Amino acid sequence: MSIFDFFSKNDNNKDLQSKVLSVKKVRCPQNHPCPSVRICPVGALTQYKFEAPKVDLNKCVKCGKCVKLCPTRALVLE
Repeated sequence: MSIFDFFSKNDNNKDLQSKVLSVKKVRCPQNHPCPSVRICPVGALTQYKFEAPKVDLNKCVKCGKCVKLCPTRALVLE
């Protein structure tokens, strides 16, 4: 499975549209550049220094890519 297959296989995309992306700061180590910021296709995630990322809900398309990539599960669609 390639990295492209990993992100393109999202059978639950319709389910995700009713959810809201949030950051669980207690799960985020806040000691590195967040890899999910780079993967967001619309720039909905931003990070200042090593703080937990912030979500621009007006930009977020709820694709779930950032959630899948987050190694600590700090980003969640609820």
